[in-house]
Amino acid sequence: MIQRKYYDVDRIDVSDPVRERHRNAAADVVSEEEYGLLIGGDRCSSASGETMAAVDATTGETLATFQNGTPEDVERAVTAAREAFDGQWGNKSPQQRAALLNEVADELEERKTELARLDSLEVGKANQHSLFVDTTIMIEQFRHFAALARTTDEGRLPPMGDDKVGYTLKEPYGVVGQISAWNFPAMFVAWKVAPALAAGNTVVYKPSSRAVLSTLEAAQIIDSVLPPGTINVVTGPGGDVGDAIASHDAVRKVALTGSTGAGRHVMENAAQTIKPVALELGGKSPNVVFPDADVEKAVEGTLIGIFYNQGEQCTAGSRLYLHEDIYDEFLAEFVDAIDGLTVGDPLAPTTDIGPLVDHDHLRDVRSYIETAVEDGAKVAYGGEEPTDSDLDGAPFVEPTVLVDVEDDDTVACEEIFGPVLSVFEWSDPERLVRRVNDTRFGLAAGVWTTDLETAHQMASAIEAGTVWINTYNDLFEPAPYGGYKQSGIGRELAVEALEGYRQVKSVKLNFDELPKLG
Repeated sequence: MIQRKYYDVDRIDVSDPVRERHRNAAADVVSEEEYGLLIGGDRCSSASGETMAAVDATTGETLATFQNGTPEDVERAVTAAREAFDGQWGNKSPQQRAALLNEVADELEERKTELARLDSLEVGKANQHSLFVDTTIMIEQFRHFAALARTTDEGRLPPMGDDKVGYTLKEPYGVVGQISAWNFPAMFVAWKVAPALAAGNTVVYKPSSRAVLSTLEAAQIIDSVLPPGTINVVTGPGGDVGDAIASHDAVRKVALTGSTGAGRHVMENAAQTIKPVALELGGKSPNVVFPDADVEKAVEGTLIGIFYNQGEQCTAGSRLYLHEDIYDEFLAEFVDAIDGLTVGDPLAPTTDIGPLVDHDHLRDVRSYIETAVEDGAKVAYGGEEPTDSDLDGAPFVEPTVLVDVEDDDTVACEEIFGPVLSVFEWSDPERLVRRVNDTRFGLAAGVWTTDLETAHQMASAIEAGTVWINTYNDLFEPAPYGGYKQSGIGRELAVEALEGYRQVKSVKLNFDELPKLG
């Protein structure tokens, strides 16, 4: 067995009640000691004969093992996906696909509590969030794309001359490859798989090796409803499995959720066979508070923007811009509000912030905080590991607020992917827009104001794929989601995602070359 490198288990000494709670939860929701690959409807071993460990983020204990996949396994999965596309799945009508996707949603809903708990165990997500937000969005995505599969326009009639008729066909690519990140494992299955299947494609899917269990369980549920080979899952290292998927000549499109560096790497691999890519990448999102804002609501939204999912989210509102007239008032209320958050065991019902995914990531996040202080920033809140003895040694970091940060400081420019907020003061609106947009990222932004004209002006001026006004991290409704600049290519969550998994064919029919009637 290959032990995941991300953990120094000897450093973790959580209390017996915490450890027992996690062991009991794992016994309830982890269905296999060793998970196989999912290829052509079969659960099978990897060609390598090796496995990796899925680890509890809080306790460091092994939850199960999974396959260390290889390019040979990817080849088998692509073959199975192609057979399903040429056969049972590819021959389904849009109405039949819709009915089956709704059945998938029903089955996932039956198991949502288990899937949410798996994410809390393996990634450290607060269970109240994984249950009431992540898996809820997961199920809604399958229902949404089921509806779109049934109702979305399949083509149009371009204008032609008297002796010709033309029409367009919207056709699936065939086999698509999908590579997901570790921070929202169950939810990403729906984000990626639902639109691809709704459009008529088949899928070869690779989850992050940091979080595989909810993906494998969800994939088995999906596979139990759909024809064999419609969805295939190959686990394993990105350098082996991910590269093989992205460069395979029979994979006609590839989609990734991950870091900007990972997106660049996927593009390089996809370029070998000139295939289209869809990328949802990193962010360094601004969150702007105007002096007329409802401070109480803006404080609440800012908490959600930066501390939801321990800050391990691409949309994290990690740059907070406060107008000088409300800077002190807002910061004082914000710090008071942080005191009301519960940092603790992700399985506890009142926990707001759980552990980071592992100690490697903890080290990275703490390094950013230390660098910020070296650069002259001051820690206005947090910055340390919690002192709760029940969670001793688990990869926690306190919610952290940094002030006196300069625009060009490392902590202000790079994605931290943790609960670390940089606070800036502003006064001039024009300079504010330049500062907000002075980043290579452009995934999301927040604006807090009660002035409608200001809201529209900022929404237009900010270079980001999503601008939330008087809200943040609102992803429940199926509006298009994706990035500007180095935050990505393409859109998810809405009809634009479905269109991204279809290609357009033009047909022109010349009547002069057809036999005349009579």
